Amino acid sequence: MTSYSGNTKYEHPEGYIQNIDPASYEESSIEIPSTITKYELITIDPAEFKQTADTGTMELNLAGTGFVLEMDPGIWVNEGMNESFQNEDGIDVEREMEPIYQYNGIVRDQQETSNVLFTMDNQTVLGTVYSNTETYVIEQVGWVMDNNTKRTVYVAYKESDIEYTTNSSYPSGKELPLEFIVFNGDEYPHIISVELFDSTGTLLYTNIYALDPHEYVHPPEMKNTDESYIFKVTLDNNITGTYSFIPDTYDYSAADIYIDNDSANGGAYISFGMAIA
Repeated sequence: MTSYSGNTKYEHPEGYIQNIDPASYEESSIEIPSTITKYELITIDPAEFKQTADTGTMELNLAGTGFVLEMDPGIWVNEGMNESFQNEDGIDVEREMEPIYQYNGIVRDQQETSNVLFTMDNQTVLGTVYSNTETYVIEQVGWVMDNNTKRTVYVAYKESDIEYTTNSSYPSGKELPLEFIVFNGDEYPHIISVELFDSTGTLLYTNIYALDPHEYVHPPEMKNTDESYIFKVTLDNNITGTYSFIPDTYDYSAADIYIDNDSANGGAYISFGMAIA
């Protein structure tokens, strides 16, 4: 049984966030980076979160700290963009991408010392809150099965609760390359499309991969020019996930995109992570 020794529960009066205990669910798959020593496991209602952000003011509790956030109007970062997929006849066609929104803001009364960034779609909420000298992070780490419904699980933590190990064989900061790995951990072949956006919503990379069981691809390295990136991944034309990736500034790192087996439900699902050398 997985140990969640760093998991700490906090109150969430805002309502659209709930802390969870994975052991209380019938089934779960959660991967937490070992470098995070103290954190909170939560679920988020994306629709209510977005609705509250759209009002311009929202209350948010992360890792035991309460904030009142003043948010700018959301930006539809992929408006007018299409994605390619194969229909049931194996013909390549295009369709409009599901909306991805970006919200920027500040912590109230911290005009000069704070910054807020959330990225979300209809299923996922990712983001950071920078307040004074501390950064608070929301990342996707897995799922729990709740009454036959798969719910996304997030880890919320402070960057000061990360224990970094310095690898002197790699450069630091933006000299690090931007790269990712896609691995099919299922017993069946799958088609997976990958789209990579920078923090402004500009499409940097797109490709479609047909992967046999346990096959992986490692696309060429790209130049790292931004603080954060958004991966949008579609599995077999009907399962979509997004991942906000912040390249590690202390060690070489790459984004991991997994196709995992979901034998209990006769299918597969997408999960994300970070590989640190």
